[in-house]
Amino acid sequence: MRLTSEQARENRQLILKTASRMFRLHGLEDVSVADIMKQSGFTHGGFYNHFDSKEELAAEAIAYAFVKSTHNLSEKFGTAKTPKKGFETVISEYLSPGYRDSSTGGCPAAALPSDSARNGNEIQMAFAEGIESYLDVFSAQMTGTKQESRQQAVALLSGLVGALMLSRAVKKCNPQLSDELLHSTRKSLSK
Repeated sequence: MRLTSEQARENRQLILKTASRMFRLHGLEDVSVADIMKQSGFTHGGFYNHFDSKEELAAEAIAYAFVKSTHNLSEKFGTAKTPKKGFETVISEYLSPGYRDSSTGGCPAAALPSDSARNGNEIQMAFAEGIESYLDVFSAQMTGTKQESRQQAVALLSGLVGALMLSRAVKKCNPQLSDELLHSTRKSLSK
């Protein structure tokens, strides 16, 4: 039985969603195409009906994750009464133990930077475009000139991502330090 074009699109989206989550949780190298297809409920052979390579899938899965995350960021600012309240919400949610321990892998900026650096241009471009989308959302909420807003956005994003990455890196061996990294950075960025 042949799939309709709508079914094929839905299957492709499911594969992207699954790959995005698995890559953010386990990294690009520790997840195979067979793993993704199995988790998606398909056979390995069906992969090439949707993607030419694992790199193509990875780039699209990274882009997918950033689109979802950027949309969520935009919504937080859209529902906040003021930009300051929006930043307070973003900072407190992002730098929380619950977000650090998320079973979805969380933010692609914190989950995949090393993977992006170790891979080809297609993956790095998807990652860079995602970072730019975050910076655009943050900059739009900042005061000052365009250049000042951009600098503030870069500093904020770097602080958020860095603290989350470090907190995850030490959580198992030193949970107290892990929590301290989140708390201290949250306090510092909220000023």
